[in-house]
Amino acid sequence: MRFRVLGPVCLEPRTPSAPKQRAVLATLLVRAGAVVPAGALFDELWPDGPPRTAATTLQVYVSHLRKALTQGGHGRGPLETRPPGYLLRVEPGELDLRRFEELLAHGRAAFRACDFVAASGELTRALALWSGPALSGVPQGEVLTAAAVRLDELRLEALELRIEADLRLGRHHEVTGELMELARAHPLREQLHCQLMEALRRAGRTTDALRAYSAVHRSLRDELGVTPGPALVRQHARVLSAHASETVTAGAAAAVAAAPIGRPRAGSRRASGGPLPDVRVSRAHRRSP
Repeated sequence: MRFRVLGPVCLEPRTPSAPKQRAVLATLLVRAGAVVPAGALFDELWPDGPPRTAATTLQVYVSHLRKALTQGGHGRGPLETRPPGYLLRVEPGELDLRRFEELLAHGRAAFRACDFVAASGELTRALALWSGPALSGVPQGEVLTAAAVRLDELRLEALELRIEADLRLGRHHEVTGELMELARAHPLREQLHCQLMEALRRAGRTTDALRAYSAVHRSLRDELGVTPGPALVRQHARVLSAHASETVTAGAAAAVAAAPIGRPRAGSRRASGGPLPDVRVSRAHRRSP
């Protein structure tokens, strides 16, 4: 049995086709191992208020799910009735969310230990479990909406931490293109913009880094009415310093390249293209006193 919530809600070998039945499955999965009260399921399925037949309808959904979750249609399945609701048992390795949380914890621990190779690897494996926005493909009430927001935030956290590990490993060229796409997708995410500016600075692209700062500054001002936070301001100062150094260096190189070449004096080593001739006179040719 395999359950997926990090993208479209999916049950292997067969996902329920009815949207509300998938919503029941998703709600039980985000609270796997805990009892979900029937009232919470009512609120999730009917946000505007449950109909008079809500209890019966929910029992039908649960019955269909129980059959789908019972291997071969016989025996005790993982979906149990536990007053005041239902509990879904999930075994290790069956739910992608639990595997993601394990890998994320390992990645965090490796990063804190400054083992950036391990951190990047663990977080890369965690992110590979995702196939789209969390809990997509099902109608969402209050519980699933809050869960989807939390999971998508965890995904961004894992992504930022993995990129930070790669930057610590000197992989700025490898992550620059990815960061550009992420900055466009998340124009208000300051950490991603800090990382983009750092990658561009390390690549010697300080002008592009300053443009990136201007873009996020404008987005924060126009969308939220705020100015960049301390981390982004510090990153901007680092880029400005690097840009000033590059400008000075480039100016000095241009001045040297444009300087006229002076004409060497006649008889100099430079004019002759070689060492000056030996002008000493041999003893035989000296004038007698």
